[in-house]
Amino acid sequence: MSYINEALKKAQEERDSRYMKYNSIAGRSDKLRECFSGRIFWPLISTVFLIFFLYGAYAWLEPSNERIESSVEPGIPELKDMGEDHLGKVALYEKASKLLKLGRFQEAKKIYEAVISMDPGYVEALNNLGIIYIHEGDFDAGKENLEKAVRLNPRHVESYYNMACLYAIKGEPKQGLEYLKKAVSLDSNVREWARNDSDLQNLRSLEEFNQLLSR
Repeated sequence: MSYINEALKKAQEERDSRYMKYNSIAGRSDKLRECFSGRIFWPLISTVFLIFFLYGAYAWLEPSNERIESSVEPGIPELKDMGEDHLGKVALYEKASKLLKLGRFQEAKKIYEAVISMDPGYVEALNNLGIIYIHEGDFDAGKENLEKAVRLNPRHVESYYNMACLYAIKGEPKQGLEYLKKAVSLDSNVREWARNDSDLQNLRSLEEFNQLLSR
């Protein structure tokens, strides 16, 4: 029941406040009538006019902050902003890579494309986008992205290795073997990647492939 009493009390307080407001309005109306009598009216108007005249003159002579700010030319972006862009790009790349590992290819693809639009030279994003295209069976697009990656960074091992996988899947083992050799020459650990990689199945009948992995 206490909440009802509180509501009634609040309503009463609101009525009292309105009553006091009406009284104050009535009192002000009496003062207004007195003010607009001839004895006070004209001196008051003269004073108000003088105040507005002085304010207008001051505003005209004193330049506003807006005019000052508009005259300042925009400067070069700060390093802080450039750093924030870089961090945003890296965060997007990492998010896409997590999605790729989970097999959520379409979501990862869109994010990699966004990263590349921000930085067309992002080699890792180009490489991973190439992997997605290979998975989709779009070998031309996959090859295009991987070739861009190796042009930008001729020592990017993963891109050479993925090119080897691309050609092996397409049934072009000789070209695949050439890219695999290049990858091994940059990083001997590639041999371990290749031993059990089903994408390289079409290379396993080649003697050179077996010799490359046995070293």
